[in-house]
Amino acid sequence: MRFVRFASFLFALCVTTTSAMSEVRIATVDVGRIINEAPDAQKKKKELDTASEEAKKKLEAKGKDLQALKTKLESEKVSADSKEAESFRNQARDFERLRSDMKAELEKKYMKINKELTDRVMGQIETYAKANKFDLVIDKSEKYRGPVLFGSASADITEEILKDLKS
Repeated sequence: MRFVRFASFLFALCVTTTSAMSEVRIATVDVGRIINEAPDAQKKKKELDTASEEAKKKLEAKGKDLQALKTKLESEKVSADSKEAESFRNQARDFERLRSDMKAELEKKYMKINKELTDRVMGQIETYAKANKFDLVIDKSEKYRGPVLFGSASADITEEILKDLKS
């Protein structure tokens, strides 16, 4: 019974507060969709794919060379303390370092591109919201469960933002 009275009180308070305030304009936007569909996103994705493919090819070639050297050393039964074995260990260490460096470089590129796209999209959303006098814009991305549990399609400004970015 207490809960019913408390809920009634909250409802009355919300109605009173809402009617006392001026109209608040709220919109929803799918930030993830905009970032993925922005004109720059496809170009940047291709750049990352190309860089990733080049790194992969370079690593595969080095890996094949290293494997061939290992097979040769094993077939010749080279001792572990020989100069050839030491050279192989150095090359294997360099290969691991190269793989680590390439991975770090690709991650760095990804983070930079993601930040640039996100900053541009967020700026566009802010510009649109100010121009259209929205008081609040809430992210409704489906990938990450955002704060919007329900939102009317008429409150969604995702398409308008995409149009602005494409023009």
